[in-house]
Amino acid sequence: MFDISFEYAYMFPISIVIAILANSSGFSGGVLFQPIYNLFLNIPIQKAVATGIATETVGMTSGALRYIWYRQADLQAGFLLIMLTIPGVVIGNHILFIINGDILKLILGIIILFIASLQLWSAIQLRFGWRESVAMEDIYGYMWAPPIGGLFSASTGTGICEISQPLLEKGMFLKTRKANATAILVEAACDWIITVLNLNAGYILWDLWIFTGSGVIIGGQIGPYIARYLPERVIKVVFSLCIVVIAIFYIVKGALWLYENL
Repeated sequence: MFDISFEYAYMFPISIVIAILANSSGFSGGVLFQPIYNLFLNIPIQKAVATGIATETVGMTSGALRYIWYRQADLQAGFLLIMLTIPGVVIGNHILFIINGDILKLILGIIILFIASLQLWSAIQLRFGWRESVAMEDIYGYMWAPPIGGLFSASTGTGICEISQPLLEKGMFLKTRKANATAILVEAACDWIITVLNLNAGYILWDLWIFTGSGVIIGGQIGPYIARYLPERVIKVVFSLCIVVIAIFYIVKGALWLYENL
């Protein structure tokens, strides 16, 4: 299926670091691979997204299993969010092949910049979730949000964690660590669906994935361990700042595309 080449071997340690950061803070690790793939490796957008999600799939699964072992994830809420996210994932996967990815990134960048700003402001004000679990009826009022996260995640490589984590903590007042763990669980489960769909399209670069995938499996185990000892404020600030950087990158990419094509 692929020839093993050491051209991308340097991505192995980079992937470990990215997975540690993502799994300890609660955002989708695949999004940190996008600037590397787009700016430095010049990989076409569809292949960059597909390979990033395939990498994220194993990394987030590694982290989710560790969080489940630590009993940090709200499994009941996570299962319902997964079911709500799947329709958006299927639609988003089709959008990836018919709509310019930079336009989608511009839209998503604006959305998650707003979300990250709210999260950062909450951290500054020391406002955190306090609940140990989420009541199912509390999710019903937010049923519109998970499909949007799934749509953007399948079409741009990010969205599920970035929308699910604030939804769980700010909307349903779940504790920060549990919100992170549950969002990672949702991301991991839905990423498997996206990756299977991308397998059929043949967009995954396996000679790159063999190094990034193995790296994030290791980092996915380390991240949740580190998160147990980090203050909630630190976790929230790291999450927010990472999302701000990601959002700015997406907005700039989308704006440049508009400038060049309009």
